[in-house]
Amino acid sequence: MATGKRGLPPKSEGRGDFSAVQPDPSQVGGVAEAPFLRLPDPTTLFTDRAARFDELAADHPLGAYLGFLATIVRAQAACVAALPAPAPVPADSVSLRTGQGLPPIACDQIAGNADFAATLEWLLQTLDLTAAPEQARATLAGLRAMAPADRVLLAADIIEGSYAAELVAESLFLAAALQVHLARLAITIDATAITPPAGSTCPVCGGAPVASLVVGWSPANKARYCACGLCGTLWNYVRIKCTVCAETQGIKYFTLADSDAPASDAPDEPATIGVETCGACASYIKHMQQHADERMDPFADDIASFALDLLAREQSFRRGGINPLFLSF
Repeated sequence: MATGKRGLPPKSEGRGDFSAVQPDPSQVGGVAEAPFLRLPDPTTLFTDRAARFDELAADHPLGAYLGFLATIVRAQAACVAALPAPAPVPADSVSLRTGQGLPPIACDQIAGNADFAATLEWLLQTLDLTAAPEQARATLAGLRAMAPADRVLLAADIIEGSYAAELVAESLFLAAALQVHLARLAITIDATAITPPAGSTCPVCGGAPVASLVVGWSPANKARYCACGLCGTLWNYVRIKCTVCAETQGIKYFTLADSDAPASDAPDEPATIGVETCGACASYIKHMQQHADERMDPFADDIASFALDLLAREQSFRRGGINPLFLSF
C-alpha cells in the first residue's frame, strides 16, 4: 500500500470504519474532572511528613522546633504500624450524619472510643522526648499522670476546635493522637457517601483546614484542595475563594517577595508558598504550589514559612486555618 506523509495512507485511500468508537466524556479536552475528595493514606502520611520536617529543619531558624516535631511525627508513623486498625464508623451512623449535612466523624465518637484511647495511651507512653526541651518533657509527664478519661475528654474538645489557652502545650500531644486515629478512621468510610460541606470545614471530620494546596497529581493537576488539620483528608475547593467566609471578591495573594502589600490577583505565584488573604473578613491561609514541589507538606511547610504569618499579621490579617502542631513551645 502506498503511503503519504509520516507513513499515513494517502487521502484517497480509505481509513477504516470508526463509527463504533465513542468519546469518553471525562476526557473531553484531555482533562478529567478533579475528584472532590482524597482520603489520607496513614501508612505513608506520617512517614513522608517526618521526612519533610527533617529536610526543612536543616539550616532553618526554627530548625530545633522542626526537628522536635519530626520526632513526634515519627512516633505517629510508628503508632500506625504498631496498633491494629480501629473499628470502622458504622454505615448507619455515616448515612444518618451525612443525610443531615454533617461530617460522618463526630466528637462523641471520640470521647467514648476505645481505639482512640489506646492510640493516645500508646503515643504518650512510647514517645521519647529525651532530647526535647524541659517544658515539652514536663507536659508529656503531666499527660501521662492524668486520668485516661480526662485526657480523652480534652482531645474531644480539640476535634470541636476548642484549644484551651491554659492547655496549649498539652494540645500538641492530644492533637497528634487525634491525627493518627482520625486518619485511620477516615479510610474506613465510603468516600462516595461523603457530601461536600456547606462551609470550608473538612467533610470527613469537620476539622479546619491547615492550608490549601494546588496539587500536581492526576486527574487533579493544578486543582486546589484544602488540607484538614486533623484527619489529613484533602477536599477540592474553588480557586480564588476565601476558606473562611467564602467571599470571592477582594482575594489577594502575596509571598515574602511582596514586602509592602498584597498586589497580585493571580493565585499561581512563582514561589512555591504564599498567602491568600481576604479583604472581606481579613483572614488568611497559606497557599502552597505542591504541583511545583511534590515534597511539600501542609503542616511542615506551613511552620517553616512562619515569616509569612508575621507579614500577614503586620497587615492586620488573622489566620483562617489551624495547625495543631504549631500552637505551643
